[in-house]
Amino acid sequence: MKKFKFRLQSVLRVRRLQEDIARARLLNANAAARESERVVDARVARYTTMDRPNGVQHEPDFALALFRLDKAASAVDDANELRTQARATVAERHMEWSGASMRVAALERLEERQRAEHKIEAQHDEDRLTDDLVSSRYAREDDLR
Repeated sequence: MKKFKFRLQSVLRVRRLQEDIARARLLNANAAARESERVVDARVARYTTMDRPNGVQHEPDFALALFRLDKAASAVDDANELRTQARATVAERHMEWSGASMRVAALERLEERQRAEHKIEAQHDEDRLTDDLVSSRYAREDDLR
């Protein structure tokens, strides 16, 4: 009986590597997105705990407090923008991984189908061999009589 050999084994191996790379890129994008969430939370927390000017103040102190609040608010906006970009990157990486996964699955289904066909063919070959052996044994016994 001949051994099963999938003709597209090298293609399947490359596709699996591509899927692994896409999965790693997705994991990295998810880690970056989690980090961007942490940064946003930290900057919002800092902004909400900052002192607000109240009451009568000297103009330089008031201007400095507004400047600090404005910079903290800008930092929150920047972090939100980075978080949005990180989420978009995650969605893009997920699509890449999904596509790579589907290509691997298609080749694996093809391999399974060919393996099943090979098994059926091997069984037919074995059945034919058994039939030939039985027929030749019967013919020899018939000749001996």
